[in-house]
Amino acid sequence: MLKADQIKQKANYLWRIGATGFSFASFGIGGVAIGGVVAPLVNLSTQNPSLRQQRTQKVIKHSFKGFTEMMVKLGIMTYDIEGLKKLQHSKQELVIANHPTLVDVVVLIGLMEQANCVVKHTLWSNPFTKGPVQNAGYILNAGSEQFIHDCVEKLQQDQSASLLIFPEGTRTAKGELLNEFQRGAANIAIRANVPIRPVLITCTPSTLTKNEKWYHVPSQPFHIHVKVLDAIQVDDLLDDVTVNPKNVRHLNHQLHQIFNQELSKK
Repeated sequence: MLKADQIKQKANYLWRIGATGFSFASFGIGGVAIGGVVAPLVNLSTQNPSLRQQRTQKVIKHSFKGFTEMMVKLGIMTYDIEGLKKLQHSKQELVIANHPTLVDVVVLIGLMEQANCVVKHTLWSNPFTKGPVQNAGYILNAGSEQFIHDCVEKLQQDQSASLLIFPEGTRTAKGELLNEFQRGAANIAIRANVPIRPVLITCTPSTLTKNEKWYHVPSQPFHIHVKVLDAIQVDDLLDDVTVNPKNVRHLNHQLHQIFNQELSKK
């Protein structure tokens, strides 16, 4: 027969599977509600496209913050932030973060005061997310020169917000510390000539990684630790800030090294 503590542990595990499923369902419903109800109301509130995007971003921020807190209250996860004020006060910076879990973007946008974001085509076209991301003016990562141009333009023109991007391009593979960085972030940083704000994310125990099903929950609630580093100027890492492939490769390597060294300390 199972002992009382084993029964309790099993019941808690089953609860967290159900609570995780409920959370993902709520996220989908929330996306439809923002895209189908809130966004049209925001569009009616002003004729100014920039103001519409800012207001939609505020809605997403508070929705993501609420979603994160809901997951905490349901007993699925816990989290803490080191250097929160740096992230809250981030404006016109390129915020780059590693990507260990599915909820990284939700946690970070919920913490940032105002953020533009780069999204993959799957989110851009997904019926649950396309309404919010398109109305917020988020940038589609189509892997093209136009994508780089759009990011640079957004950073240079929008002085009230930073741009969040995950240089790995996809979630870190299970058991790995860090994927290789794609060169988009480095290319954008050199062209826009804005400060780079590294954000380190760790998840213990590892969960919601690439190719991992949502119902494969760990044996205990997972904990996300966010560490916000000081901003870095491009010319702190490069002697020559001319836009060319060599400098992009070098900056990309430098940024990857910073993340690799910091994550290796943990």
